[in-house]
Amino acid sequence: AFREAAAKRVAALAQEHAARMRDVAKLAVDRGEPGRINPQYLSAELGRALDPEDILLNESIRSSPAVSAQIPRTRPGTLIGLAGGGLGFSGGMALGVKLACPERIVVQVTGDGVFYFCNPEAVYATSKQYRLPIFTVVFDNSGWAAVKEAPLRMYPEGEAKAAREYQALLAPDMNFAKGAEAAGAYG
Repeated sequence: AFREAAAKRVAALAQEHAARMRDVAKLAVDRGEPGRINPQYLSAELGRALDPEDILLNESIRSSPAVSAQIPRTRPGTLIGLAGGGLGFSGGMALGVKLACPERIVVQVTGDGVFYFCNPEAVYATSKQYRLPIFTVVFDNSGWAAVKEAPLRMYPEGEAKAAREYQALLAPDMNFAKGAEAAGAYG
């Protein structure tokens, strides 16, 4: 009876997993619109390009659900995140990971707001100086979405919403690639 019940549970879990994977695949079909790539699509393309041994540092914050769903990491040590505070860790940590694992591709996935925090000029200068190549993907939504969402959660009809002012906008149309290019990287 135990084995039969366990087999039924495993079969049910397999069906749930298959349904989840179908939903994940559907989310990645839409490429987005000009100037606004769909994070699910971008993550799925990145997931297809990465080898199972490549190391992913996920600091994408608001795009983390897309990254987690579309870039499966099934091997130990191939996914690094930060469970608590400390935004901006991924740039320096990517360099440390590359130093520890020089034969592996190291991918830093970050949001635009957090990208500012990681001091990208210092990261890329160090990458160049010590020949520690990393691959960086910046999910750019031109703002701190988490900052905007906080007052909306606490005060859904408050002054911030009425004024449409959340103190969460970043400079629009930033060309983050130029910082990488200044250090001799392709951007």
